[in-house]
Amino acid sequence: MSTLPSNPISTQYAEIAKGAWIWAVVRGALLIVFGIVAMVVPIGTALVLAVVIGIFAIVDGIIDLIDAIRHRGTSGVGLRVFLGIVSLLFGIVILLWPGKTIGFMVILIAIWAILIGALQIVANVSIRKEAPGAWVWGVVAGAIGLIFGIVVLFNLGIGLVALIWLIGIWAIIFGVVLIILGLQVRKAGKAVTAA
Repeated sequence: MSTLPSNPISTQYAEIAKGAWIWAVVRGALLIVFGIVAMVVPIGTALVLAVVIGIFAIVDGIIDLIDAIRHRGTSGVGLRVFLGIVSLLFGIVILLWPGKTIGFMVILIAIWAILIGALQIVANVSIRKEAPGAWVWGVVAGAIGLIFGIVVLFNLGIGLVALIWLIGIWAIIFGVVLIILGLQVRKAGKAVTAA
């Protein structure tokens, strides 16, 4: 009686999931904190908002790049690197031009959210066979970013207070979904290892 060979992709995914899930949970927790701060602490100027968003984007990009470097040679790493670079560049652009108008900043935030959302959808659809159940939450997270970006892009006349509230709500929802995604990735990795 012969045994079925293990799926090398699934085994590889299980190895990645052991360490990768925590990054999604950490990013989710940071987003929730960021969202709460944005909604509770009054931000009086577009300059302060730009600095806060810029720093967050840079930290998020660095986390993505570190995670991609840790798992170099695996499928989907190229997309993770691209995600990290997009966030990093966005954060740097926002910090270098903080004095721009609120309208300019709104456009940049919308484009960033749309790009990140679309890339997350593509990245998670590409691992659907290796991560049954978990990939869906990645697609949901991407869709939330995509919808947020589109909503912002079609409401360019939005005021500073409304923008802050919108960003805060998006960050909290996105953070919760990322935490669920991280826990699902962990569960999927354990299931593959057990199988």
